[in-house]
Amino acid sequence: MPIGVKDVFDTAGIPTEHGSALFKGRVPSRDSDVVRALEDAGAIVVGKTVTAELAFLMPGPTRNPYDLGRTPGGSSMGSAAAVSAGVIPGAIGTQTNGSTIRPGAFSGVVGFKPTGGRLSTAGALEFSKTLDQVGTFAGDVASVARITAAVSGDPLDEWWSHDGERAPRLAAVRTSDWEAADEAMQARFQSDVDELASEGGPIEWPALPAGLEEAPELIRKVMGYESARTLGPLALSRPIDVSELAREFFAWGGTITEADHGRTLRERLRLIGEFNDWAEQFDAILTIPATGEAPTLETTGDPRFCSRWTFVGAPALVIPTGLGPSGLPLGLQLVGARGSDKRLLAAAAWAESLLPAPPKPALATETSP
Repeated sequence: MPIGVKDVFDTAGIPTEHGSALFKGRVPSRDSDVVRALEDAGAIVVGKTVTAELAFLMPGPTRNPYDLGRTPGGSSMGSAAAVSAGVIPGAIGTQTNGSTIRPGAFSGVVGFKPTGGRLSTAGALEFSKTLDQVGTFAGDVASVARITAAVSGDPLDEWWSHDGERAPRLAAVRTSDWEAADEAMQARFQSDVDELASEGGPIEWPALPAGLEEAPELIRKVMGYESARTLGPLALSRPIDVSELAREFFAWGGTITEADHGRTLRERLRLIGEFNDWAEQFDAILTIPATGEAPTLETTGDPRFCSRWTFVGAPALVIPTGLGPSGLPLGLQLVGARGSDKRLLAAAAWAESLLPAPPKPALATETSP
């Protein structure tokens, strides 16, 4: 299977430049763990895919295959766009906040971020040691499960046993950011929930665990503190090679104290326990993946609808479910309790079978896993 690799994963003898002039010409001598696992499983790495600068917010040159005036999102933009356009059947990326789910949603492909820490990040760019996670992209849920199993080195049956006859137990949440989503995204989400309820039975609307609504601000604090110490010193020494957006973020992160960072990490651990107790009763929680259709080229989009789930390391997946008013994809995000990746993938496959995917972009070519 030909695979694209986001340009934050080391590939021996092939440039790995992290989308930044800071690393221009860098050629690692060793493969990252995920690349080695893929090649051991028989995958063929056909090339590196574009990342936003330093896997953060400044867009790279990749365009959205549905509209060349739009972004595929970030930071795993090249991976999502390549799968969407049919250049390759699968790709890997990363997510520190919303960098797999958001480009999956914007590009009309399946994007999957497993439970935090389940896939190795050794040999990948470190932005935030606490939050960095590996993501995978493919055209359907079964394929993304197969790629993820290969990346993990596990047998496929540890990730995948789709029982299409059993309706999963689902919940749905809007979160306090609901009004930040545009009307088309809100309507698409409600339509998707209604369709799944009509086929599988009532869907619950539980309140979120106490404190989880504050996660978007907490995740930003962890990202700021840790990236200021991993990438900040190099950026400070060569400011001309770093975007103003990144420089300002690293500078802000440098003002966060070690004590404040420690308090935030303790709150994260508390929220992980609260979240898992709350989420464990469901096979999947349905929620919005992004504010709407893909934005124009000056931004990679707003990650707020991913932040809560990434902060607690929950597995999350997006499936395409329709087109918005500008003819760009909209999607549905499904989230599970930590460690429930197999249940989540099965629930997503069930939902995928009922919610028609949008047509492929006009630029797409035919590929198959």
